Amino acid sequence: MRGFLFALTSVSVCVLCVPIVAQQDRPRAFDAIRSSDSYRQAVLGVYQDYERGLSTHCAKIEINMNTSQPKVYGSIETDANGNILNAHWKEITEGVACGERRSYVASVTIQNGKSSVYGLFPGQSAAAAALQHDAVQYAGAGAGAEGTCQVDVLETSLPNGEPSSPKTPWDEKWTVRACGKRSVVTMHFVPDATGTTINVTPKETVALP
Repeated sequence: MRGFLFALTSVSVCVLCVPIVAQQDRPRAFDAIRSSDSYRQAVLGVYQDYERGLSTHCAKIEINMNTSQPKVYGSIETDANGNILNAHWKEITEGVACGERRSYVASVTIQNGKSSVYGLFPGQSAAAAALQHDAVQYAGAGAGAEGTCQVDVLETSLPNGEPSSPKTPWDEKWTVRACGKRSVVTMHFVPDATGTTINVTPKETVALP
């Protein structure tokens, strides 16, 4: 977890937040934050942390932060001076590392004026960082990973779109690399009163060349 300067530390993040805020409803402070050097360095830092965590350990990623796009969830709350008090959005940046294309994602949260930046798996996953981390072992099982094989999550997608509410089950397809093989694993997320259950059926897994 990284923070950035702008009266901007550890906060809780909702797994799913709706609706998405329209461009015209975003305060000036939103663009000011996203264009600041401290913000860009924090976002770039979590992208680099993701790459370092993969089995390929790419030391360098090629991206242009000027092409990044935000995806805002819920409302952006500001104080009387226009400073952002509470907000949640994802920063999405296309890039390349070790010859592989990525759609890098960072989850950015401001709560009571304090900020946090968390790295997420590339792509469209609706799961928060902690849930993504917990789901890796299931993705590995779905991919048939054995022993000490590292499971790299390279891309995520939502075949049926984003869930309509935090209580709605949803499916994701994760492109993973494990034991030298790449495959697409179907992940079923089922929220309930105690948390989220993750189901994987190996027969749904599709091997990639």
